[in-house]
Amino acid sequence: MKYQIIFVDIDWTILDHHKGDFDYDSINKLIELQKEGLLVFLNTARPYDSIYHTGLLKLFHPDGIISTNGGVGFIKDKLLYENIIPEDIVKSIEKTANKHHLVLELSKNKERHFTNKRNKYVDNYFSIFKEVIPSIKKYDNKGINSILLFAPVKYDEILKKELPKDISLLRFDSHGVDLGYYKNNKGYGVEQVLNYYHIDKNKAIAVGDSYDDIAMFKKVGLSICMGNGTDEAKKEADITAPNIGISGLKIVLEEIFEK
Repeated sequence: MKYQIIFVDIDWTILDHHKGDFDYDSINKLIELQKEGLLVFLNTARPYDSIYHTGLLKLFHPDGIISTNGGVGFIKDKLLYENIIPEDIVKSIEKTANKHHLVLELSKNKERHFTNKRNKYVDNYFSIFKEVIPSIKKYDNKGINSILLFAPVKYDEILKKELPKDISLLRFDSHGVDLGYYKNNKGYGVEQVLNYYHIDKNKAIAVGDSYDDIAMFKKVGLSICMGNGTDEAKKEADITAPNIGISGLKIVLEEIFEK
C-alpha cells in the first residue's frame, strides 16, 4: 500500500450536519482500508468527550484520535501527548467571558464542562451540533487543553482585543468559537503521530474541509479537501473531493487506492 496512514476530520467530512447523520459509506470505506493495513486517525477540533457522544466510536475503532484541534493525541486509548493551557490564561479568558455574560466549555483529556448556565447562544449552537450538553462545573485550576466559547460574530473584535495574546479565535459556526492555544493545531498532532510510528509524511493522507485543516494538509504527502469545504482550504489541498452529501470521501479514496 502506497499510503500507511490517514488523518480524517469529522464535521462536514464524515458527519453531515445537513442530514444530521454520518456518511456511513465513507466510514465503511475507511474500515475496509483499515482492515487492509491503513492506519486511520480522527483529527478534529472536538474534545474527546464530544467525539464520544456523537456515537462515531460505536461505528468503528480508529487507530488513534487527535482531539481539541491538535491539543491532545491518543494512540488507541493511550494518551500520546497533551498541551495544557496555563492556569493564568484560562482564568483570564474566564474573566473576559463573565464580563460579557458568555458561556465557556472547558475540556481536559476525556471530559468537558460549562462554566455558566446555558444561554440563547449555547442553545443556538446545540440546535446545529446536536450532542450531549455537559454539566456546569467550577474551573479547578488544572488540566485544560481546549476552550469553546459560545457567542455571535458581533463579539469577535471585542474578544480579539481582550483575550490573552497566546489565544487565537477560530470561528467555525455562527455561535461557536474555538479559543485556540498557540501550541495547538492539527498539524502538530499529525507530526506527533508520524514520529511515534516513524512514518514518512509522504506516506500520509489528510482529509478536511476548513481553515483549521490546512495545518494538517501541510504535514502530509497528500491532502484532500471536501467539495463542501471552504475556498481557502480547497486552495491549500492537493485534491478536492466531491461533496459529503454524495459520500465524497469514499469516492476519492476509491480512486486513490485503486491506482
